[in-house]
Amino acid sequence: MSAFLLALVLGAQAGAAPVERDGFGVPHVRADTNEAAMREFGRAVAQDRLWQMENSRRLARGRMAEAFGEAYFASDREVALTGYTDAELEQQFARLPERVRGYFLAYAEGVNHWIEEAKAGGRLPAEYARFGLVPEPWSPLDSVAISVRMAQMFGSGGGGELRNLAALQYLRTTAVKDRALDAFDDLLWSNDPRAMTTVSAKEDPLAKTHPIFPKWSRSDTERQLKAMPQPGLLELLPAVRLLAGEDTTFAAEQTATPFKWGSYAVVVGKDRSKTGRPWLLSAPQMGHTIPSIVHEVSLSTPDWKVAGMDVPGIPAVLIGHTDKLAWGLTTGVADLADVFWFADLGEGKYQTAKGPEAVKTIERTILVKGGAPRTVVTLRTTHGPVILHSRGAKAYFAKKTSYWMREMDAFGSIYDLYRAAEPAEVRAFAAKVPVCFNLFYATTSGHTGWQYCGWVPTRRDGFDPRLPLPGDGTGEWTGAIPFEKMPHVVDPPSGLIANWNNKPVAWWPNLDTPVWGRIFRNEVLLEQLTAPKLGPSDIERAAWSIARRDPNAKYFVPVFRTAIPDGGEAGTYLKGYDGWRLDGLAAPVVFDRTLAGLRRYVFGDKLGTFVNPEFFSQAIQPSLILAAWNKETKIDYMEGKSRDLSSPLRDWTTGGDLPSEVSEWRLSMGSFAAPEGPRVAYADRGTYIQIVELTPRRPVGRNVVPPGVAETGSHADDQVALARQWTFKPMGYRG
Repeated sequence: MSAFLLALVLGAQAGAAPVERDGFGVPHVRADTNEAAMREFGRAVAQDRLWQMENSRRLARGRMAEAFGEAYFASDREVALTGYTDAELEQQFARLPERVRGYFLAYAEGVNHWIEEAKAGGRLPAEYARFGLVPEPWSPLDSVAISVRMAQMFGSGGGGELRNLAALQYLRTTAVKDRALDAFDDLLWSNDPRAMTTVSAKEDPLAKTHPIFPKWSRSDTERQLKAMPQPGLLELLPAVRLLAGEDTTFAAEQTATPFKWGSYAVVVGKDRSKTGRPWLLSAPQMGHTIPSIVHEVSLSTPDWKVAGMDVPGIPAVLIGHTDKLAWGLTTGVADLADVFWFADLGEGKYQTAKGPEAVKTIERTILVKGGAPRTVVTLRTTHGPVILHSRGAKAYFAKKTSYWMREMDAFGSIYDLYRAAEPAEVRAFAAKVPVCFNLFYATTSGHTGWQYCGWVPTRRDGFDPRLPLPGDGTGEWTGAIPFEKMPHVVDPPSGLIANWNNKPVAWWPNLDTPVWGRIFRNEVLLEQLTAPKLGPSDIERAAWSIARRDPNAKYFVPVFRTAIPDGGEAGTYLKGYDGWRLDGLAAPVVFDRTLAGLRRYVFGDKLGTFVNPEFFSQAIQPSLILAAWNKETKIDYMEGKSRDLSSPLRDWTTGGDLPSEVSEWRLSMGSFAAPEGPRVAYADRGTYIQIVELTPRRPVGRNVVPPGVAETGSHADDQVALARQWTFKPMGYRG
């Protein structure tokens, strides 16, 4: 008998944790200890998703090209230039509490048990043979690397200063070049008081005692720009791409690993609930792939009773419910990063507040299947990785984050949630989270709440946070916002908390990214939740509706009704458009083309196309279009233009924008692929959706995780039918 099989037999004799799989193949682990549960957790996930885990660890550690060739070198290079070394991942792992390190080790043991069993029994995923690979043993560092990547992707905002500098340089080439900073202010507004918030000013406990964000004037911006080295656009654009993580995002999408962010959540208090008990909806939007990006599990031990969503490779339930609590997460978008610039002194040195420093260089060898190994040289400053070394401007631009080398703190404390029962215990966990999430929760004791998490830097007055800051000490951060001053609410009188990545509170600014304006998608979520009492049907309807509702229609249909007195067939559709984006309808197609045409009509002559139509659309958000139409911008973009759009409409809806036959004006809503059969319509939904009622005895939950829990077999697509019908299955722990 092999040593591995002997270990399994001995483990069984000692009472190894059984795994029960339900009718959808979801593994339910019961064990005498947390470590034993984590071991079985790792084994079960590997049974379901080993090939996906292989891709995920390779992506996170920059080893894709080694397996898949030159096409993935750019992704590996991006990881090498901006990510951590193995030694730094080891350091993060070593700082975890001992018990948590034990969980990671046990999870890895479970994965490796299955790898050995699958190898011995010829049950490895077929892709290993196809690509000529043999799975290496799973390491806790694989889980750490995946966890760090998840934290950075979903919990970090900011770092857009080089993108903004590129935009400003572009504006200086347009018709508004003499007023480029006015256009810059229009595009990158600081705070729109009309933007929808998670908590209203009336219910915000910090409304009168909130932190003060940095102030700056036009003269401050001009002074900052004058002192700053100015790289050319050709240097800036690759750096902007690097900051955006475009190559790893592309690789992730190809390999069914996390590649996008966006989520929504709703919490209903007991006094607002039709059942007299709190409800929680959580729906992370991480994309739809085959297999699903996420997985489902439950763990039952003397310490834990927890069920919900995990990400293959990470040994934790990230969204779910316990016996006393349900919680959900959405991306918070707070600005946790800035780009700092340093004068290049030559010979590998740069100027800091303390004097010259040597740039740290790290060489990494990237293996490339079918090609020669390639060396990537990473440059580091005291503030973090160098994103751009501009030889023309003689400067280094480095990205500094508030959570550098601390991403694992969140994963080190998430297990505390599994024992939490009251808001104070949930907030104690939230205080340890360095990256930015909206954390929503409801308890069986009847409490509800929301906490805005993350270590948000406090910045100095007199510096424009939308642009790179000087690294000479004058623009340094002065600390971080204290946790007790971060936006939050417990048991709001309205009985409702809802978020779709929107602005947290009225006093929170955009800083370097113009995310939150007058028009934002969470308004279509809230419009479904206006009844005096809310129940499960209202919550389900809200999730169903937001995949089909247009947040722009409320604001622009009235504009078009006034501005297009005679619009022919297209005008008729526009004026009757009610904002429902139902598959096959004509009105949403006409509306989309008209809004795109209005964007070009209002801004094109003054701002050009921002190099390509995609950049143009991203830069000119609907909130800005409406502001320009209403003459609320610094530059009058409507100067000399007619407000009668009848004639432009004919141009926008002909000449290739729409088919000549009205019968062909049909909306094709976003959809996602199923393993078999037609695509599933309406993709703007959660990758995972859970709805939980917090009854006094224990939570009762339902969820859906299409297409299924496994990569292959009968459970690879058995939740597709649920997704097509917008229905749910029971969820929960055993025992």
